[in-house]
Amino acid sequence: MTPRLVFWFAYIATLAVGAIVCLLLLSTARAAERWDTTDKVLGATALAFTVADWAQTRYIAQNPCINAGGGTDCADPYREVGLARRFIGEHPTTGQVDRYFAGAIAVSALAAHYLPSTYRKGFLGGITLIELSVVARNRSIGLRMEF
Repeated sequence: MTPRLVFWFAYIATLAVGAIVCLLLLSTARAAERWDTTDKVLGATALAFTVADWAQTRYIAQNPCINAGGGTDCADPYREVGLARRFIGEHPTTGQVDRYFAGAIAVSALAAHYLPSTYRKGFLGGITLIELSVVARNRSIGLRMEF
């Protein structure tokens, strides 16, 4: 199998698993409950930090020779790490970054909307903490936010 074929197979398999998980979440939810103030605040912070991560990842895509120290060295460029790497690769294009984050935000918003309020708080709080730690780490190594 070629690397490109492996990528597309993994991409389609990941989307299929994600769709199954979403269907399971939706099937267990009785109906979307109203969002209280805490839900709205957690949703806004999760979205804000996800957009900040998006901007930092776009900065990496727009500056392919950036390294972890903030300098430019094409011999040792920064590599995408974490969950996003599985979907967009180590050296993503701006288009790949945009599609990934737009999809991640949409799926997260739908899942949060249909989760019962008690689970929604944990879900949105978890996203907020993860994204906050990613943005803080990226900032500490000199990555800027750029759209």
